[in-house]
Amino acid sequence: MTDTLADALPREIKRVQEKKERWAVYAADMDKHAPGSSAGMRLSMNIMQAEIDTAVAVLASGDVVAMMASHEALKGYDND
Repeated sequence: MTDTLADALPREIKRVQEKKERWAVYAADMDKHAPGSSAGMRLSMNIMQAEIDTAVAVLASGDVVAMMASHEALKGYDND
């Protein structure tokens, strides 16, 4: 079965959303030990959310070029 962009983009959205949710737990834990220490993580999480929001919007629009760009942007996030 062929994997299409319409299949792959939602998968990447989900994967990055899950990463962001993991980071939110880590950030809360960091702040318990050193208040404010998670500022960098929170900035990164905001950027991730912006990428996710863009990907959802372009997926709904059907703009294939924008979908490809969003897919590549999301693929840039590792699973750490």
